[in-house]
Amino acid sequence: MGDTLEKSCEDAEFSLDNKCSTKMGELVEVSSGEKIKFDDTGLSLVLQNGLENLRLENSLTDVILCVDSREFSCHRVVLAAASNYFRAMFCNDLREKYEEKIILKGVDAETMNILLDYTYTSKMLITKQNVQKVLEAASLFQFLRMVDACASFLTESLQPDNCVGILRLADAHSLHSLKQQVQNYIIQNFTQVLSYEEFLELPADVLCSTLKSDDLYVTEEAQVFETVMNWVRYKESERFPLLPSVLENVRLPLLDPWYFVETVEADQLIRQCPDVFPLLQEARMYHLSGNEVAKKHSTMSGNTTPPSTSGYRSST
Repeated sequence: MGDTLEKSCEDAEFSLDNKCSTKMGELVEVSSGEKIKFDDTGLSLVLQNGLENLRLENSLTDVILCVDSREFSCHRVVLAAASNYFRAMFCNDLREKYEEKIILKGVDAETMNILLDYTYTSKMLITKQNVQKVLEAASLFQFLRMVDACASFLTESLQPDNCVGILRLADAHSLHSLKQQVQNYIIQNFTQVLSYEEFLELPADVLCSTLKSDDLYVTEEAQVFETVMNWVRYKESERFPLLPSVLENVRLPLLDPWYFVETVEADQLIRQCPDVFPLLQEARMYHLSGNEVAKKHSTMSGNTTPPSTSGYRSST
């Protein structure tokens, strides 16, 4: 902890009778009265508190960050030590290295204040109201531990009505671990997530990776087909060319044959897209002739792994 010291001694044996001096308390351990080695972990806290006091007193500050209409007096060395962004700014031969005032874009004053408080105190308050702005600013200025803290907060905050927004945020800032956790959440809570229109904003690649999962929680494959068609129709002119690649993730042979004929084949978008006809033909062969004939057909056509039949979805 901050107010304790880690102790070790060299070149001597410790004895139960070898006590710490009363004056030093728990600060050091003495070895034969010759050598003392201690790691003053509390010094980092002393330094941090000292730097924060200097900032509050506006003492020894050497740069002013201008955000909106506010000015923040800071120490270049502190900013450079905490952030790769500011390290590059102040340690390379850039114009900002010599400027007294630096105008920052892409962040508002309130969020910048949170970043600076964190920099000087290691503390911050993350809320549902500020987490997106804090994450975006921390990512921009490369406060990496703050980014991790925001990602952890978002993971704990996942709900069917916000998971797509969090997924898009993770994708925008290349937070791969958070993105994977959100995708797993959507897969496991698929039917609840579908009830929110935000789901239709999913990018195509994320939608496909979600729909192809064997663990996708659906009660019947018709839900997956309807999801695809709703997604395409949401931005039809833009997404219609993507219909074949997205429809590949629907396991058409698992559909009820009557539903397949009356709903899938009768759908106007399906009928207008010749590129999906091979998928329909394959599903017909499964429905009419059984899996073995369809597998033989797939092998003859060069497709040794028939799409849409890699497994069954979860239904419990």
